[in-house]
Amino acid sequence: MIVHEGHTDIVNSVSFSPDGKSVISGSWDQTIGMWNAHSPSHIGNPLRGHSGSIFSVSYSPLGNTIASASYDKTIRLWDVNSCQELGQPIKGNHSFYSIAFSPSAQLIASSYARGGFPVQCAVRLWSVEKRTTASKPFMGHTSFVRSLQFSPNGSRLISGSSDNTIRVWDIECGTTAVGPFKGHTGLVSSIALSPDGSQIVSGSSDYTLRLWDARGGEMIGNPFGGHTLPIYSVDFSPSGTYVVSGGDDQTVRLWDIRTSRQVESFVEHADIVRSVAFSPCGQSIASGSDDCKIIIRNIAAAYPESADSSASRIITSQMSAQQMFDCLTASGCIDLSTQMDTQQDAAMIVSGGGFGDIWKGKLHNGGKVAIKSWRTNAMGKCDYKTLK
Repeated sequence: MIVHEGHTDIVNSVSFSPDGKSVISGSWDQTIGMWNAHSPSHIGNPLRGHSGSIFSVSYSPLGNTIASASYDKTIRLWDVNSCQELGQPIKGNHSFYSIAFSPSAQLIASSYARGGFPVQCAVRLWSVEKRTTASKPFMGHTSFVRSLQFSPNGSRLISGSSDNTIRVWDIECGTTAVGPFKGHTGLVSSIALSPDGSQIVSGSSDYTLRLWDARGGEMIGNPFGGHTLPIYSVDFSPSGTYVVSGGDDQTVRLWDIRTSRQVESFVEHADIVRSVAFSPCGQSIASGSDDCKIIIRNIAAAYPESADSSASRIITSQMSAQQMFDCLTASGCIDLSTQMDTQQDAAMIVSGGGFGDIWKGKLHNGGKVAIKSWRTNAMGKCDYKTLK
């Protein structure tokens, strides 16, 4: 077990880097910490710039950028290598609570609640490049939206709200595609999508976790009971076999979704557990707490099935192009189709084959990259995709 100390106030949010080597934390002390995931050491100095409590932090899919959302009504972007803020922040006329990067890293989804009567509770999309709104507000929830996550292909956005419901949104239309999912008797504090995008897990102030069919909105099985106080955070393992939760009872709990049973309870924090996250490989769980600590625990030996299983994601000739793409993105491939600048002189194919081409060139942000493109006669809404 690794314990990181350094924050002087509540740790509200934790997130692993895509390569699993580091963890970031956002705190009420208005700073972002960067920590080594494999040893008790920090990385660089805390990131400073916010003038209010930080509610949510997230790595971009490529791992080169950090986004942070704050009570100070800004979303700030940070360069991972230089630990410096990137350009101007995204500004709103409301505090930002939950944020999520789209798989392409071109969009950030945020939630907010605006005072007055009636209270306006909405989700909005922002352009990372322009720092401006990229959508009209997604209206439907009747109370504060506490948690957001994009689907693996980026076409859907899932939200959990204090109105006790979950919604799945169509990104292009800004309307509810599935839901609202009803069943919780308390506010939905956190949601997480399974790696294949088929299931949603939710944690609530009613002390339960619930599993849902992401496509139809029906609850799967019975609620998971075990927490003795409200749940604040949930996350899926990369294998889709386990779920982790943290809550007001100061525990981090591990659940097997195949049996709906708790298999482990970690009693290590001295206060409320605000945030939990699985590492990309599934071998570790990070948690942030009101005790100002970040704890990283290795579970690989006891629960090897928490790790990602390549056997569960075999691409077959019977799959549609969309199913193939969803399988690849769920397994960790990153969609670079909208980030690769194929028009500039520096972009060129260095090798070709029946399955795809090897390109070298630059992204729109100037970063150099070598990628393998996936060539398919995609049908319907599945466009040509370039995957790392």
